Amino acid sequence: MRNEKILVVDDDSSIRRLIWKALQSTGILIYQSDSIEKTLDIMSRVTFDLFLLDVSLEYENDGYYLAQIIREQDSMVPIVFLSGKNNEHDIVAGLETGADLYLTKPFTPAILKAQVIATLNRSNVIRNQQQELQSNELIIGDFRFDSNRYQLYKKDKLIPLSSKETQLMQFFLKNPDQVFSKEQIYSSVWNDGEVDANTIMVFINHLRNKIEDNPKNPKNLKTVWGIGYAFFPAES
Repeated sequence: MRNEKILVVDDDSSIRRLIWKALQSTGILIYQSDSIEKTLDIMSRVTFDLFLLDVSLEYENDGYYLAQIIREQDSMVPIVFLSGKNNEHDIVAGLETGADLYLTKPFTPAILKAQVIATLNRSNVIRNQQQELQSNELIIGDFRFDSNRYQLYKKDKLIPLSSKETQLMQFFLKNPDQVFSKEQIYSSVWNDGEVDANTIMVFINHLRNKIEDNPKNPKNLKTVWGIGYAFFPAES
């Protein structure tokens, strides 16, 4: 059974009832509205996974207007237009307004059900892919690290790093605003208990030359005298 929420917006109660009968066996939660005012009120309280919009409500192009509002709030949520207009101009206009699908009336319940389920399935796949990509990105302050490509960006500008610089930068990105001794950094990044202070200093300087606007006056990768180093993602 599915658990998505969809909003059906149509001023014809018989159409809304037909849609409900077509989809009620799927487990999809079906909300209904017959006007722009009611739709906006419901949208302020509920997040939907799909919208079924009649093109003509009180006025001829109300559905297009609603689609624009929906797109401003969520660029990815599927929108399906239902319309008695079946000429090419109207279909193109509906799709250009932001609809994913344009179904003409009359329609059969079986086809509507199949189209809604297929559209929801595609949307779920896309959202899952986006979430997976986002989970592979570490974004903090001015910095973004792409774990798939092992690439570092500062304010969306690519910063080339060596392998060890990348490991060191990952360590700091995962532990921002914390002070670490040279011993802690070396054991975490080099996996060695015997500290080489000169090596750490060299790589810290290399990183500063790449990530700092002014390496001689670092704002991100700072020295904490007598202790070690700390990384601040946003310039302070």
